[in-house]
Amino acid sequence: MNAWGIIKTIIIGGSTLVFFFLLWFYNPFKHVEHYEVDEEVKQIIANPWKKTESGKTIAEEGRELFINFCSSCHSLRYDGIYLMSIQTNPKWKKIEKSAGRPVYRHGILYKDRFFVPKDVYEAFAHDELQQLKASLGQVPPDVSTLYLARGEGYLYQFILYPGKVLPGTSMPPMFNPQADPQAKEKVAKIVAYMKSVNTPPPKEQMKRNIMGILIIVYFIVAGLLLWKYRENLLKRLGYH
Repeated sequence: MNAWGIIKTIIIGGSTLVFFFLLWFYNPFKHVEHYEVDEEVKQIIANPWKKTESGKTIAEEGRELFINFCSSCHSLRYDGIYLMSIQTNPKWKKIEKSAGRPVYRHGILYKDRFFVPKDVYEAFAHDELQQLKASLGQVPPDVSTLYLARGEGYLYQFILYPGKVLPGTSMPPMFNPQADPQAKEKVAKIVAYMKSVNTPPPKEQMKRNIMGILIIVYFIVAGLLLWKYRENLLKRLGYH
């Protein structure tokens, strides 16, 4: 490989490494909206796997709150949560076991939670979804990936003050900080739960980051070896 070939390889390999590094750790293409969140709330959302005085994790308490306050309109299929009216239907248990698969997350298999394909769920829940559409103007979305799409600040403010964040929304305010001193804490736990569904615990995230870096390094090394093999092949064919 001549000097120019080495320079090109370094430029291409370096550019690839920088591109994937930025995409992995900081996505410049992601639309980010900033919403104010209290420091106490940030601490709750940042530690969904932390144990509380009840012995449950923040995420587990958030899941219970989500079911009680949000599942009358929203599903979260990634964690086996569907409309409350559907989950109380005795026939739904058979659908979960026949068409769904148990939720597996962070090394834990939840045998009481089932991920059911969207088309199967929507077909079974057609009447309930249409009733929601008639009363709200549209079918409330599944929120499985909403944390990744919107971020903690937006979710926290939207759940707490839906009309303020999105004027004209059909979502009613479910929590009143003036009447309930724990309203902000409850909303923070719901957001922490939604984060736990979308993001892994810190140790697992570190493993994924290391794996991502190793994959990038592998492709760079493989590219260099292929380039070298190409040079040797061209020489044997008499092109150098």
